Amino acid sequence: MHALLLDEGLEKFYELGGDRSGAVGEIPRAPVFDWLAELEQRGTHGRSVHLTLDVQGIRCAACVWLLRALWQRQVGAQHLRLDPSLGRAVLAYEAGSGAAAAFLQLAARFGYLFAPASRRLERDSGLMMRLGICAAIAMNAMILAVSLYFGLDSAATAEEVTLREVFGHVLFGLAALSVLVGGPVFFRGAWAGVRAGVVHMDLPISLGIVLAFAGSTVGHFSGVVGFGGGAAYFDAVAIFVALMLGGRFLQQRTLARSRDLVLADDGAEHLRARVVRDGELALVPVAEVRSGDELVLAPGDLVPVRVRLAAEEGSFSLDWINGESEPRGFTQQDEVPAGAFQAGRSAVRAVATASYVESGLAELLGQGPVDREDTRGRVRFWERLNRFYAVGVLVMAALAAVLWLAIEPANVLPVVVSVLVVTCPCALGIATPLAFHLVIAGLRRRAVFVRTRSLLDKLRRVRKVVFDKTGTLTHGGLRAQALVLPAGADLAVLATMTASSNHPVSAAVLAALPARPFRGDLNVREVIGRCLQCDADGHHYVLAGGEFTRDGESIGRFELSEDYRGGARVEIAWLKSRGATVHLLSGDREERTRAAAEQLGIDPELARGAMSAVAKADAVSALDDADTLMVGDGLNDSPAFAAAFCAGTPAMDRPVLPARADFCFRGEHGGAVRSVLEAADLHSRVVATNLTLALVYNVTALTLCFAGLMTPALCAVLMPVSSIALVLHTSLRCQRSGGIRTEDVRRPSTRGAA
Repeated sequence: MHALLLDEGLEKFYELGGDRSGAVGEIPRAPVFDWLAELEQRGTHGRSVHLTLDVQGIRCAACVWLLRALWQRQVGAQHLRLDPSLGRAVLAYEAGSGAAAAFLQLAARFGYLFAPASRRLERDSGLMMRLGICAAIAMNAMILAVSLYFGLDSAATAEEVTLREVFGHVLFGLAALSVLVGGPVFFRGAWAGVRAGVVHMDLPISLGIVLAFAGSTVGHFSGVVGFGGGAAYFDAVAIFVALMLGGRFLQQRTLARSRDLVLADDGAEHLRARVVRDGELALVPVAEVRSGDELVLAPGDLVPVRVRLAAEEGSFSLDWINGESEPRGFTQQDEVPAGAFQAGRSAVRAVATASYVESGLAELLGQGPVDREDTRGRVRFWERLNRFYAVGVLVMAALAAVLWLAIEPANVLPVVVSVLVVTCPCALGIATPLAFHLVIAGLRRRAVFVRTRSLLDKLRRVRKVVFDKTGTLTHGGLRAQALVLPAGADLAVLATMTASSNHPVSAAVLAALPARPFRGDLNVREVIGRCLQCDADGHHYVLAGGEFTRDGESIGRFELSEDYRGGARVEIAWLKSRGATVHLLSGDREERTRAAAEQLGIDPELARGAMSAVAKADAVSALDDADTLMVGDGLNDSPAFAAAFCAGTPAMDRPVLPARADFCFRGEHGGAVRSVLEAADLHSRVVATNLTLALVYNVTALTLCFAGLMTPALCAVLMPVSSIALVLHTSLRCQRSGGIRTEDVRRPSTRGAA
């Protein structure tokens, strides 16, 4: 990525991003924008085309600048409007200029993926409006209440109402409006939880709002002296509602932002197939492909249905289906499974042998939704805490009532209301969402995107980590190390042969050559799945695997190995040191899987190969005791995701998996699993400290309440001070522990099992 930015003269990206811009990283596979032609046709108006697209990856001003710079380089580009908060882009360009196609491909090289504007998380604009109204009410209530606390009064006659009473009535109206506007956000959730027999955070918040407002209302209109002559706690109620709404909005916004950075759908909505009908080639939605249709599969195309090759040999990658790391050769009349990728260098023709609905791809893409928020009843801390908190507040209020009935019955109501008001669940309603937001933001800077609210809690239970191999721990290709290098004319022949093939072995050998001279006079022949052949200068050359021969004599030899993600071995060692058991499940051959396990430091007994999608899911189900994390990138991993307690994927640009995962990540290097686990630990420590501070505050406040010393004025001081203290503590702890170093951002990416 660093080299790509330099080559394109876009170094300003780092200047604009500063310490906040994370590495853009690379995508696993260059996407095929086969939906673009149809959108362009619908979006053409006269001589211009207007497209509205979703975009993944915009995180700072540097990203916006980079995309604008890339757009301005396109011939025919007119304007580009970006909305980073929604992940939305509007493109306008000259019809027929090809500006969009060139721009999308170039942007993809930098890690920014575009897709048709489709289903997105619904933004709760109503919550934002409620927050704005309640914040305004709270500020006005504070201004009025301060004047009362400092003894505002005015002379009054029998026919006049004192200014204090007027202010008291205004405060009552403001608090009532705040409860009416902001309260339903929590009341609905609390009532739904009670009906379902589940106690969650909305219940203590709702009780605090209702009881504090009700008690203050009774005290206000009854003129109970203990309320300060009618001041009551109306300002505290308004402030409390605004603060709780702020915490809820922050939590929802955090998850929505992470989800919007992942273009997730069911995978089939925008897939198109090239179908020959009535002698014409048409782009047809895959759901409309029928058995007997003739398909044209270009290099890199996804095979949408089961097909049989019509007249040519072909090479297809099955890594997305079963994890095989090398493409497989298919001959005429061989059936190619749905979900394969065309790995050849030229288009091939095939005939569909099944409809989309009947194919294996449809079965995998069409599985029912997975509730990734489901904790299977194992993460009960928050449930117990919320239940105990709600019950505890009511018990304390009852004890205070009993105590003051014996001491001074006239003070029962003020004391009880003070207990209900000052026992503020700020640690739960404000500090905890803030900690979640800051921790998730830190992960985003590491190109890790959390999609579920429960992930950080679930990760605390993880004791088993299951990795897929191809595309997850590896890049899906091979690396070659030269043991014997050919020289002179033989080297030129080898370089030309490997440059003429896109087979992983050829690519690996080519990358290992010290020089790459090219001879344009050679005719290189590829025997699909077996070898490369070439005749040159009266000699017959063959490259088969890592062996290069001339007239049957070996003149070059290369050691081939998996192309592992950088840092994969280090991450696995860290997981084991943490006490986690690491498993490797792959659809690749058994011997390759075990070899990979040995090189990565995984116990070979915990590595299994040649596994189908169903076998993977069964294996994960057998392992899982609500403590298993599954990490994979292929369609064959989708059933295993459903079986796992939590799941993550690097396949952000592919269908199905992002929508079924708790988190997604991108980049050349490993380390995402370690990052999320460390983030969960940090979140747990911060929340635990916040709860301790909140306990100290509540004990102090309750002591004052039971002693009859709590007043609305003192409450107006204690509540904001405690909230500010928790917010400052949370911010400082998370920012100090969750930063990313500038050198990590700017370091060029390299591959290898470092």
